[in-house]
Amino acid sequence: MLGVFGNVGSRGAVRAMVREPVEALWPSVRTPPPRVFAAMGAPPRVAVRDVLQHIRQRESVGVTGVPTDPWRLNEQLLAAVAACHGVDVARRQLLNTLNTRKKLENVSHIVGARAGAGLSGSAEQRQLADGLASSGRAVELATDEWETASRHFTRLTRFLPSQLDDCVEGFVAVDAAEIDRLAQASLLACPNTQAHLKQLALEGARRRDASPDQVVPTADELSAWIFLLHQARSQAIGRFSQAREAYLQAEMAWELAKARVARARSARQIAEAQFRVGARAVGAFAQALFDLVGLRNELLRRESDACVARAAMYAMALQLPEQFGLR
Repeated sequence: MLGVFGNVGSRGAVRAMVREPVEALWPSVRTPPPRVFAAMGAPPRVAVRDVLQHIRQRESVGVTGVPTDPWRLNEQLLAAVAACHGVDVARRQLLNTLNTRKKLENVSHIVGARAGAGLSGSAEQRQLADGLASSGRAVELATDEWETASRHFTRLTRFLPSQLDDCVEGFVAVDAAEIDRLAQASLLACPNTQAHLKQLALEGARRRDASPDQVVPTADELSAWIFLLHQARSQAIGRFSQAREAYLQAEMAWELAKARVARARSARQIAEAQFRVGARAVGAFAQALFDLVGLRNELLRRESDACVARAAMYAMALQLPEQFGLR
């Protein structure tokens, strides 16, 4: 009757469990260097920007600290943004799943009292047992997902998941004017476009400044390079269009998920009120709890997807470091 309802997030008494050291869980992962630890030996708390700053410094070379490859840097930063959101969402989902199980446990005395007074039969007690069993399986799944996200986060960033701040920045929509600006910037940032522009400028200069006895590019050769330039621009436009479409879809999915959560929250409140006055069995209340936590899971995932899709557009424009104020 009652299925496993997924894994969501919240705050609660299990925070210590979620933040326990993870080195023992995956010994093959190299832990952060000692210099990142505070003087007392406790891992410091870090925000997403701190994680990205660490990766930027890791990708930089020389005394200037300038990244050798802006494209690689932005790809690495985008992967780190996704990992930060992934581990934060998994942690919040686990906490919320545990909180939902706790709510179901808290009404078990009502079921017992009704059975003792002869107001309900064994069917309601079975419903409660089924709901607790389902919630237990959900906690196991949520724990597995949190551990998987944590391992990925540590491998990529060299930070422990317990170091990441609870309040990862939520989703903020990008307006159409900003998207158009990023689209233009992505054209100039495209490596193929840059290469063909440089080649065309070089060959054009050779043709313009050459002496009569020098071999210069022909008009057909210049036309071929112009064609390659337009081809590279078209490919860059196509890639950004895909990123923009993914962002717009993610934003819409996030908005729809918010509306579904609001409806499920109202349904859960009604179900709980009816259960407490004896108008509904515990199974109906448990199902309303599970529906709500499942939709909250989805909302967290949708918000994370929208944040990463937004960051992807900045990465294509090579502006992710500026977006997070990295030095």
